[in-house]
Amino acid sequence: MANVAVIGSGPQGLAMLKNLLEENFKVTLFEQRASIGGVWQFVEDENQTSVLQSEHEEACSRRRMTKKNPATIGNVSKYTNCFSDFPISEELRPHMNAQETLDYLESYAKHFELNQHIKLNTKVRQVVRNADDTKWQLSLLHQDSETVSDFDKVVFCTGNTHKPLVPAIKGMDSFGGKIIHSQAFKRPADFLGMKVLVVGLGNSAADISSELVGHADEVFVSHRHGQNVFARRCKGRPLDLITTRRSITILNSCRALAPTLVQKLFHYMVGQLADSCFTPDPSWRLKPIQPMYPHRPIISDVFINFLQAGLITSVAGLRQFLAGHEIELEDGSRIAVDAVIFCTGYHPDWTLTPEIDPISRPPSPIQRTENAAAPHHPPLARLYQNIFLPSHANSIAYLTNWAFGVGIMPVGDLASMAITQVWKGTFPLPSEEQMNRDIDANHAWAWSVAERNAIHSHIVNEGPWLSWLNEAAGTGVNENLGYGVQGWRYWLRERNLCGVLMGGVNSPHILRLFDGRRKSWAGARDAILRANEDAKLYID
Repeated sequence: MANVAVIGSGPQGLAMLKNLLEENFKVTLFEQRASIGGVWQFVEDENQTSVLQSEHEEACSRRRMTKKNPATIGNVSKYTNCFSDFPISEELRPHMNAQETLDYLESYAKHFELNQHIKLNTKVRQVVRNADDTKWQLSLLHQDSETVSDFDKVVFCTGNTHKPLVPAIKGMDSFGGKIIHSQAFKRPADFLGMKVLVVGLGNSAADISSELVGHADEVFVSHRHGQNVFARRCKGRPLDLITTRRSITILNSCRALAPTLVQKLFHYMVGQLADSCFTPDPSWRLKPIQPMYPHRPIISDVFINFLQAGLITSVAGLRQFLAGHEIELEDGSRIAVDAVIFCTGYHPDWTLTPEIDPISRPPSPIQRTENAAAPHHPPLARLYQNIFLPSHANSIAYLTNWAFGVGIMPVGDLASMAITQVWKGTFPLPSEEQMNRDIDANHAWAWSVAERNAIHSHIVNEGPWLSWLNEAAGTGVNENLGYGVQGWRYWLRERNLCGVLMGGVNSPHILRLFDGRRKSWAGARDAILRANEDAKLYID
């Protein structure tokens, strides 16, 4: 079997390593940090993204407020965000904190004996083709010693939070205070007694501004657009348990028939659901809201409470830096702050492969026209199914190029199954020409969704994309839970279980339930039923 390098040991990297080993590939995973877990492992290095180190409990007690959760907590419950064949303990609460998530990842690696295939403290500096164009050469740095190793195939599981995006604001260089990107924010105590402006209105902005409460003297959140804000529990249950596989299937079917109408209806319904969690004050400027599909909502149990209590103040977008510590906002108002934290996202990072930048070869006609008129739109990578580089689809794959509001563990697991089956030869890809045509069509769809709004550079068309992943992986989900002949036959044989699968928890264990090309799991059925029973404890 081929010799494969996996880069990165977050959830996607671990799933990729496990699925490749399961099909007898020879695999080595490289991780630049001292331990596995990716961003779930706290690091002091301000140039590496990680979970936050919280001192929130003490800060909230000083403000006579109740601590709701530690600094970093999962937005998706354990019922829909776990690996397909490794259930999370029933003893844990639905939303795990950073340490619990890290413990789970380490248990997964231990259970499937992955650690012996992982090289820690090893940084991949670049990936290039060798002289005779037969293998990929990885330049590796370990303990100040640099070596080169050849591999047949490479999977990038490095995440998409490496190159901070900091907008160029007039007067920034002369600001007398502190300016950082959210990547460098590690603990709120570093801003004790300061007046802090947090720029942006996403999950990072909500988390950081909430963490600053009780440490900073004043906290301002500067933003140009509105946003939906959800609590982790909504309508008496974990937020991700509101939808079921049946409702998602119906939504995707309707979206395929009438995309514009369904998108508007979906946007309205999501807004109504968000308003059922919290009642926004008009002065917070959370409305009008950007379209839901290309943008992820804020999920926070405390952000709105802090706005209501006056401990966080919503202000207009940042226009320019003035003399000293003073800044001017887009509404003309001025405030003096000691620090500015940009929660403005990240640039796509393809620097590990200098010879094969997916953005520049070939440029999409959609990007050329749209980027000229709307420079705030990020470029879209030319990757088939957001994974495969058409020119080297049989040897390069990216598990970094998607973003939507479901759990990263099952999606990374499913995508790694698909890659494994493609490279095993059981699921052929189309020709390079056809892949490029499909990429053009996908980019056209992305810009049509965006309309006049910015979009995420990793946007995917969820319904068709997940369906393709299931087909490529050979999970049997499309056939047995679809509305074709095989689906109806399965329903006649397993009416009760089928009802649970379609109307209950959308469990990742479904991915291992049916026989198929990827390895099934004998424990999948019991795990699905246990997850549904356990979830009832947290549903009002």
